[in-house]
Amino acid sequence: MPVLALKDAFTARAIGLNWDNYKASLGEAPYLGVNKFGVTKQEGLELKFIKGKNGMPVSLKASNFDAKAELRDSIGFSDVQNEMPFFRESIMVTEKEEQDYASYVNSENYAYANQILANIMKKPLDLVRGADVVPERMVWQLLAPIDGIPRITVTIKGETYDIDYTNDEGVAHKQDHFSELTGTDKWSDSANATPLQDLIDLKKNFSKKTGYKLTRFSMNSETWDMVTAAEDTKKQVLGIIAYQGGVRLEDEDVAKYLRGKGITIEVYDKMFIDEAGTTRYFIPTGIVSAQADVYLGAVTYGTTPEERSGDKATGNLSIVNTGVAIYTYTTNHPINTHSVVSEIVLPSFEGMDAVAVMKVA
Repeated sequence: MPVLALKDAFTARAIGLNWDNYKASLGEAPYLGVNKFGVTKQEGLELKFIKGKNGMPVSLKASNFDAKAELRDSIGFSDVQNEMPFFRESIMVTEKEEQDYASYVNSENYAYANQILANIMKKPLDLVRGADVVPERMVWQLLAPIDGIPRITVTIKGETYDIDYTNDEGVAHKQDHFSELTGTDKWSDSANATPLQDLIDLKKNFSKKTGYKLTRFSMNSETWDMVTAAEDTKKQVLGIIAYQGGVRLEDEDVAKYLRGKGITIEVYDKMFIDEAGTTRYFIPTGIVSAQADVYLGAVTYGTTPEERSGDKATGNLSIVNTGVAIYTYTTNHPINTHSVVSEIVLPSFEGMDAVAVMKVA
């Protein structure tokens, strides 16, 4: 039963302790992209590596340093070096929420007080969900770029900034790592497309060019539906007799056929809401990302200003998910309690030479 004042009950420590339970209550599958990469933490902003509406989380917004966190409404070998971008947003507990909470505590109506506290606590937890969207977006911008160029784009107050992972605007990289189907070869042309052969050819040709053996082929369900809808797919998997007899083709039949060719299909449909409020797939429709079974890189977190200034001992700082900082503080006038969620994050991409992207529609 709550007996603490809100400033004592609503702390970064309490929010951090509630995060794992809240995440488990959502029942969401883990992010596929980040799971393909390792996760690590470092000091500073420079990342150096050797190249060889509907319950969906809203991506946390990028931020400038020395700027107040924006208040969310009720989201060969070569050395590569990038400055890691900074993301930060905040929420505020309103005076009315604080007053309602205090009134129920004072009247010993703990059920209602708990309900208000749970609703207040959910707001910064949703910011943490948004923080997790950021590295997932970054990973798929590297693994599944629509133009074949691995780069990360961030938006700060309407201005767009690119973080490049190649030193020639991707020209050399695209030659061996990107292909685009045209005309009747496009998978959207179900009568003429040959998606199974396209995948097999991608695997074979990439191995010849680079020596890497592609094994995991990632796409969203809209792209996968093009594979299974193609007339050629039905003929190849079912055989001409079954095809002419109208036997139904199941997704697992197609996946099994491809596994026999050394191709594992990953259908990944997670979505997010971007800064403009648009709902998007992490893997764009019409894009196939194929990866060899090698080390691809690491999602690297830096140390945010909140982590440097906060104090775990007093409870106003908590670190979750390796490098996401939760920071709480109270203003003197108006008297409000605030929670800031921030992260400095960027993935390395040592395995970029072991990834191929095909634009199929």
